[in-house]
Amino acid sequence: MESTPHQSKPIALITAEIGWGSMKPAAEIAPQALLDAGLAERLDAKVYQVPCSPKMSEASPSYEETERIIVNHIFEVKATVVQAIQDGYFPVIIGGDHTSAVGFHAGLATVYGELGIIWVDTHPDLNTLETSPSWHIHGMVLAALLGRGSDVMLETGKACNTRDQQVAMIGTRDIDAGELAWLNEGNINCMTMDFVRRNGLKSAMEQAVTTATTDTNGFGLTIDIDVLDPIDAPFVATPVDGGIMLEELATELCEMPMRHKMRGLEVTEYTPRNSDDDEAACELVYTLITAALPTLV
Repeated sequence: MESTPHQSKPIALITAEIGWGSMKPAAEIAPQALLDAGLAERLDAKVYQVPCSPKMSEASPSYEETERIIVNHIFEVKATVVQAIQDGYFPVIIGGDHTSAVGFHAGLATVYGELGIIWVDTHPDLNTLETSPSWHIHGMVLAALLGRGSDVMLETGKACNTRDQQVAMIGTRDIDAGELAWLNEGNINCMTMDFVRRNGLKSAMEQAVTTATTDTNGFGLTIDIDVLDPIDAPFVATPVDGGIMLEELATELCEMPMRHKMRGLEVTEYTPRNSDDDEAACELVYTLITAALPTLV
């Protein structure tokens, strides 16, 4: 029987400590808050910390300077993912804003070659400077991985050879006009919340895995916790009503087919409103990680 990455390897918990992409200082401190709440001990994980410099309290950069700060952090995340794999660990990113996704998927691709992407997120994150209403860079990260965006952002995604046809989205429900135009090209398998309600999350997960494993060497799984309904996850940067419930997502992650093809996991966008959120968020993130990687604990 083929051994799976998460059956044969312990977890590397990689903290992407950044808030510049969402412009939320709380996102920057979120990974440390999860560590302080005991996440690493509960997972028996080795911690690789990736702080961002400068911190949001230390600088007031221009947009171009902010973009460069983010790019530098992305490269550090990428290098840390590669190092963790070389050290014999299964990489699990915790954020922090979603700019970590570029370093995460580029790092996986550096080691494993062409991979698919399963993107479980309220937002497609397919914006560019030309289409983004907010100019917040955490909404441009999948675009950069797929080869669209500013020259500076495209530097970060070059290692990722993923094509649109190898990307599956689950739970999407807040789509900007420019993103919709891209999705209407028909190459990305976008299963919106309407799709999930009509067909079930199980069907969406099965289709996503098929998309991400066709003509690839496996896939990276990204979960932005704002895909969950705010009833279960109120502590995010951009909550949107009508999301997936935590119990349902955990159940389908436990039953996800082709798990041995998963090369890494990312759980991002915890944005604490105050320290009272940390215990509940730690429990939520722990639930998602152990559901996706049930043989680890």
